[in-house]
Amino acid sequence: MRILLLNPPFQGRRYSRTSRSPAVTKSGTLYYPMWLAYAAGVLEKEGFETRLIDGPARGLLDEDIINILKDYRPDLVVIDTSTPSIYSDVKIAELVKEKAKGSFVILVGTHPSSLPEETLRLSESIDAVARGEYDYTIRDLAETLRSGRQLKSVSGISFRDGVGIIHNEKRTLIEDLDKIPFVSSVYKRHLRVADYFFAASFYPLAMIISG
Repeated sequence: MRILLLNPPFQGRRYSRTSRSPAVTKSGTLYYPMWLAYAAGVLEKEGFETRLIDGPARGLLDEDIINILKDYRPDLVVIDTSTPSIYSDVKIAELVKEKAKGSFVILVGTHPSSLPEETLRLSESIDAVARGEYDYTIRDLAETLRSGRQLKSVSGISFRDGVGIIHNEKRTLIEDLDKIPFVSSVYKRHLRVADYFFAASFYPLAMIISG
């Protein structure tokens, strides 16, 4: 199974979807797609063939996404979202569904987490949305799709069942964060560090989050 994790392009601009306030900033600030990267790390740890693409960082346009889809032929496409970009993100989901025939498209991020049913109703091209933390949700979804099991077994998602929208049980929060692979190696394999910038930090950007 081939899995594409996509931080979708936004009008070919440096849209920082992972920022506290997602936007195209005057300073050019662009954060790593860290949440997608964590999910990619979990998938790779479980042996899934995975590709992480950051559209805003690479200045990608729709035609670039089409070429990636033709080349990679993903079975599962995970698309990050934010409320300011949601309509643009949905258009990318529709593009993916059209060009990657037979692929399963799931939207992740703050917007579908807050408004899962409303998000699903935005387009028939959205097969499911993840609610809340999705590091292990995507892993479980990939395993379910690969084995042909019912989607009802995947906690933390809402999906279409052909008749209506089903909201599976809420996924419990991750208790042992140490089991999640560090994202630094994911960045190294999939991204270009020089693409990321934060005006208040050294360049290239190194981000360490503690709590």
